[in-house]
Amino acid sequence: MEEAKFRYKYWRPAVTVDNVVFSFDGTHLNTLLIKRKNEPYKDCWAFPGGFLEEKETLEEAARRELKEETGLAPKYMSEIGSFSALDRDPRGRTISVAFASVVRPSQTAAVAGDDAIDARWFPINEMPMLAFDHEHIYRKALWLLRLGFMNAPIAFVLLGDLFTLPEMQRLYTDVFSRTFDRRNFQKKFLSSGILTPVAQDEEEKKNPHAPIYYRFNEAGYKQFREKIMKI
Repeated sequence: MEEAKFRYKYWRPAVTVDNVVFSFDGTHLNTLLIKRKNEPYKDCWAFPGGFLEEKETLEEAARRELKEETGLAPKYMSEIGSFSALDRDPRGRTISVAFASVVRPSQTAAVAGDDAIDARWFPINEMPMLAFDHEHIYRKALWLLRLGFMNAPIAFVLLGDLFTLPEMQRLYTDVFSRTFDRRNFQKKFLSSGILTPVAQDEEEKKNPHAPIYYRFNEAGYKQFREKIMKI
C-alpha cells in the first residue's frame, strides 16, 4: 500500500533568495544590481534573486538566480541572514535569505537575463533607491564585508592578481567609509609580509613614475595571522 504523504497543517510562507555581489574596479567598490522586468517594483533596481524551488537548497537557488539574471557564478558565497518583515513584499508573506559574494576584476562581465532587463555595477556611494527591503539587506552585507576584511584575505580577491598600493588604499577607503593616512597605510601593509612586490623590467626601473605592482603573499598572510592570534 502506498504510504500517504505527510502534510503540514501549518501555513507556509514563500521563500526567496537574494544576492549581494561586490567587485572593485581599481577606483571604486561596486555592487551588482538588476533592473526588474516585472511587477512588483517593475523598472526598479534590486539585487539578483528569486523564489526557492522545491528541490534545491538555499545556496543552490541563490546560485541559479544569479546565473540566470546576470551570468555570474562566484566561487564562494556566504549567507548574510534571513529577512522577514511582514510587509517586505507586496505579493504576500515572503521570507528572503540573502547571500554575499565577491568577484575578481576579471569576472565582472554581467549580462541581464531571465527576469532582469538590465544588470549594472554601481559604486557603493552612488547606489540608486532599491526595491523591497534591499537597502536593509545591503547595509548588513556591507557590515559583514567589513568584518570579513579584518578576518580573511577578502581584499585580495577584489584586488585581483596585480595591484598597486594606491588601489589598495582606495578599496579600504570605500569599504570602511573613512580616509587613511597614506604613509601609515603603506607602512603597515609593507611591513606585514602580506605583499610581494612584482619585479620591474628595465624600462620601468628608468621611469620614476612607473607604478609598483604587488601580489598577495598567502604564506606571509598566514604568518601574519598566527602572530596576531598569539597576542
